[in-house]
Amino acid sequence: MSRLPKAFRKRSVRERNRLLGELLELSHDERAALASGHGLLDLADVMVESAVGFMPLPLGVAAGFRIDDETYDIPMATEEPSVIAAAGFAAAVIRRAGGFCTWADEPLMTAQVFLEGVPPGGEAAIAAAEAEVAAALAPLLASMQHRGGGFRALRARRALTGTAAAREVVCAEIVIDVRDAMGANVLNSAAETAAPILEHAAGGRRVMAILSNAARERRAGARFRLPLSKLRRGAHGGQALAERIVLANEIAADNAERAVTHNKGIMNGITALALATANDTRAIEAAVHAYAAREGGYRALTEYRIENNELVGCFSAPLAFGTVGGAVGFHPVARSALRLLGDPGSERLARIAAALGLAQSFAAVLALVTEGIQAGHMRLHANRLAFNAGARGEEITRVAEQLAQTGSFNAETAGRTLQELREAHDSSGL
Repeated sequence: MSRLPKAFRKRSVRERNRLLGELLELSHDERAALASGHGLLDLADVMVESAVGFMPLPLGVAAGFRIDDETYDIPMATEEPSVIAAAGFAAAVIRRAGGFCTWADEPLMTAQVFLEGVPPGGEAAIAAAEAEVAAALAPLLASMQHRGGGFRALRARRALTGTAAAREVVCAEIVIDVRDAMGANVLNSAAETAAPILEHAAGGRRVMAILSNAARERRAGARFRLPLSKLRRGAHGGQALAERIVLANEIAADNAERAVTHNKGIMNGITALALATANDTRAIEAAVHAYAAREGGYRALTEYRIENNELVGCFSAPLAFGTVGGAVGFHPVARSALRLLGDPGSERLARIAAALGLAQSFAAVLALVTEGIQAGHMRLHANRLAFNAGARGEEITRVAEQLAQTGSFNAETAGRTLQELREAHDSSGL
């Protein structure tokens, strides 16, 4: 049963924020975090229904990425402590070998109109209506066309097979170059505008009209080449370490359970950049994971191989990033993040994302085949334990260092360490 008052969504955003704080008996710190400085409450109210505040994420920077002979400091919003550290480490290693080379497709996205009851020959009739559809969409796409984008193609295919084919469902696909936008709104509008024309042409009835987030024609990729002489981690190095990285990737290419975690490692970076720039994380992640299963089984999205005494790493996937429209255009943090990157267009942002994803993969696999990931994770986890124990400011670092030295990572030890630290400080008279 809801504990919220009636017509909660009709209250002002500040009233909703106050009521929630009272209802949940939030502390001062909790209320401040939820309100995120109150100055952003109006922004929250614009972005979502029944806004009550913000769920802030830390925003950090992975510095020194060398991508296509340019240096980038990449903004990342994430709650996981090791992600930015791993990205920065990989960037430093690969920068010494020349950095990343990247590529990206044209920003083509697809809107789909599904029609039922389409008789044989309906696909050809839809294809014949291309000029009429293009003309109907021209006003909608005028500004996009002015920037070099716009309508590109209309194609059709039977959507169902087997017994369901008796419904005679056809999928008409409208391909649009969306330029620097992610494109969701314009694609949905295009699908709904074209639907009546396609119904008349094919002799069927509209089931639904909506974009596809698969973005198969909007891929981006990255590659690096690292001389084996520059590859080292602790006591591991050279040919043997490269062979272990290649083997680990082959396992992820063959074992779906491992591939899920392997690809999550890639997305640690890509999703953090998407959040920092107010892009649609759900759409990007759905497209990437669908692409990983495009051949029927779920596979790793990276490739590692040894070639001419170098470790070569590659990654590619659909990356439908936008730099205009949606929340990207008005969220102040997103605008600042894009300025940090030099105000890239959508293609450049996708290429940066691809390099970042490959860097995250390299750092994760390198750690896995050497000392493992927990040592680094626990050192960073110590900061959280110190904070939860009540440490603030410089106390956090000192308590965390003590936990790392003892190897005892738990709340009880953190609390005891903080108490001892404060008692020693008080007895010193400082």
